[in-house]
Amino acid sequence: MKLLPNNQPLSDQRGAALIVSLIILLVLTLIGVAGMNTSVMQERMAVNSQNSNRAFQAAESTVGALTNELFANNLDLLRESMQSASEESSKVAHTLDSGNGITGNYQVRYLGEIIITSGSSMNADEGSSALKGYRYELIGESEMANTGAAARVFKGIEYY
Repeated sequence: MKLLPNNQPLSDQRGAALIVSLIILLVLTLIGVAGMNTSVMQERMAVNSQNSNRAFQAAESTVGALTNELFANNLDLLRESMQSASEESSKVAHTLDSGNGITGNYQVRYLGEIIITSGSSMNADEGSSALKGYRYELIGESEMANTGAAARVFKGIEYY
């Protein structure tokens, strides 16, 4: 019978070190795979957050474009919303970042008539109900192609 250097017979070795090392290797592999799955999920969440933010900014941009039209005395959409049975104007497409697949549109919703109350700086004789105003809601929408990210922004205005 052959003896090992520490005077133990060779037949007493059963490969326990191999089995233990394979189990440790398996556990380390599982920990590594779990870590990679977590990092991939965090990357997806970051991209979704970025796309949602870009869609929101694009919707804000459409409302800003509509506001600029109103400041330039283009009141066609305000009139259209007042005359419509649904009290909404038609949607107008607004060109945004077409290179990244972002599309947007805006429209106006008529909310009703208001009467300036006494004490307002716009009411000269403080008792007249002759000065009337109108409330509108400006609606801006945007969507990013192939991402599912979309946003809708509302802005209220009064026009006298």
